[in-house]
Amino acid sequence: MKIDRLLEILILLMNRKHIQAKELASRFEVSTRTIYRDIDTLSLAGIPVQMTRGRSGGISLMSHFTLAKIPVTPKEKHVIQLALQNLKTTHFPEINPLMQKFTALWEAEEHDWIVIDPAEYGAPPERNELFDLMKYCILEQRKLAFTYHNSNRETTTREIAPIKLWYRGNAWYVFGYCFLRQAYRLFHVHRISDPHVTTHFEPMNAENIFTTFREQATTPAPKIDVTLEFSNAVYYRLLPIFPVDILEQKSRHIQVKTKIPKTDWLYSFLLSFGPDVKIVAPEELRVEIQTNLEQAIQNYQS
Repeated sequence: MKIDRLLEILILLMNRKHIQAKELASRFEVSTRTIYRDIDTLSLAGIPVQMTRGRSGGISLMSHFTLAKIPVTPKEKHVIQLALQNLKTTHFPEINPLMQKFTALWEAEEHDWIVIDPAEYGAPPERNELFDLMKYCILEQRKLAFTYHNSNRETTTREIAPIKLWYRGNAWYVFGYCFLRQAYRLFHVHRISDPHVTTHFEPMNAENIFTTFREQATTPAPKIDVTLEFSNAVYYRLLPIFPVDILEQKSRHIQVKTKIPKTDWLYSFLLSFGPDVKIVAPEELRVEIQTNLEQAIQNYQS
């Protein structure tokens, strides 16, 4: 439509000092004569467009022209820019044209200072491609079918209407309506295999359902008092998990006294350190970890 072309021409002119009519004609797949008519239309609308001849000439706007008519403070502009920049890092559709419009309208400078990437280092390509697939299904309201492997070692075939991706506790989850269970469910992304898009689903007003689900899911598990001794060599691994002020440096080890939720994560966390951790207390946890280690050793004894 002509109005869309006029708006985009205006945005381009606000982002660049000048532009050739031939370039605009090529971009919009119209003749240069049409572009000149568009420039006349903008001029009649009060937009200060000027044209200069010569190799370095072209179409341009008079200096200091902006469309900044909205009363927004510099701090508010920064907040909006930050929100758009965060959205850009997720490769959200059509975010680049929106960023260009924002930059032009408020004479804001775009700083690429943050990158958020759900992809994992060393992960197989199909795993990283799964995020693009889920984003497509969520935005385009398409059902997602897959094989799911739960924590009870059960394998089922699922089809869901995905609503939201959720990053929680160093792991990615997809929240959606499960047609097998006839209820909303949360699925660990890395337990999904053989994903594929199926049919369209009607929009679901599930924001309140997700909010309630999130509040229930984040209810803290019972905590236990633990005393742990870690090798100095794994100090770097402790920094993202424990506050620095509870990492007590001893002569040959690092001692940690804290409360930790007693969940499956605790066992896998401690076992991942191998010989670089010693459980001082509680005794019950010492025995459980020792039993796990003895069972693991039996796997290698034949």
